[in-house]
Amino acid sequence: MDFIATANYDWMELLNFAERPFRAKFVPSKIWADLDKYKNDPRGLANYCKKWRTKIKWIDDRRSTQMSRIPIAGEYDYDARQCIVEIYTKNFSEHKFTDKLWERFKYRFIQTLMHELIHFMQYDKRGDKIAYRVAPFKRVRSQKKTEERKYLSDLDEIQAYAHCVYLDIKTSRMKNMPLNDFLQQAKTYSPSYTLTYILKTFDYDYRNNHAISKLAWHVQKWDRKYAELIS
Repeated sequence: MDFIATANYDWMELLNFAERPFRAKFVPSKIWADLDKYKNDPRGLANYCKKWRTKIKWIDDRRSTQMSRIPIAGEYDYDARQCIVEIYTKNFSEHKFTDKLWERFKYRFIQTLMHELIHFMQYDKRGDKIAYRVAPFKRVRSQKKTEERKYLSDLDEIQAYAHCVYLDIKTSRMKNMPLNDFLQQAKTYSPSYTLTYILKTFDYDYRNNHAISKLAWHVQKWDRKYAELIS
C-alpha cells in the first residue's frame, strides 16, 4: 500500500475541475494516516469526510461480520453535488480488524472516494448534466449481464474504473511491470480485482467490447497524469 501511504501531494490537482469544489486538500498519505484515528469510530469518520463534500452511508450488513472484511461501495449524487461512500457493516464501532484487514479497509475506502470524486469532476465539467455515452458492447442472453456490460461501457465509468485499476497495479507486487505488459497478460493473471471483474463481465472478448481497450487507454492516461504531478 506504499503508493498511497507515501503519496504526499494534493491529488485533486489531477482532476480537471472547472473550479475547485472545496477548500480542503486531498493528500492520500495524510488521509491514510488520519484514518487510524477513526478506526471503530463511525461518527468521527463521517465528520472527517465532510470537508470533501462526502457523506458516509452506513448499511446494516451481517455478511461483514461473517467474512471479516467490510464491503465498500459508492455513488455520486449530482443533485446534491456530493459523494457518497457506502460502508456495509452491522456495527462498525465493534468490528474486529486485524492489521491486514484494517489496511485493506483504508485502501478500499480511499480508492472508492477517489472513484466518486472523479465522477464529481465529470458532472462538474458538464454542468451537472448526465451524459449517456456508451462504448459499443456485445449483448448476451442474460439481461442482468447485458445491463452490467452497459454500465461498464459507460465512458464515465471507464475513466473512473481505470483509476481503480491503476491503483490496484501500483499497490501490487507487479507495480514495476510496464503497464503495457501488465494489461496484455491480464487475461491469464491480474492482481487487480477490479480488472478481473471487468474482463470476466465481458468474457475476455476484446474484439466486441470496446470498453476493454478504452479502459487500458485510460489506465495509461492516469499513469501519465501521476507522472506529471509527481515530477
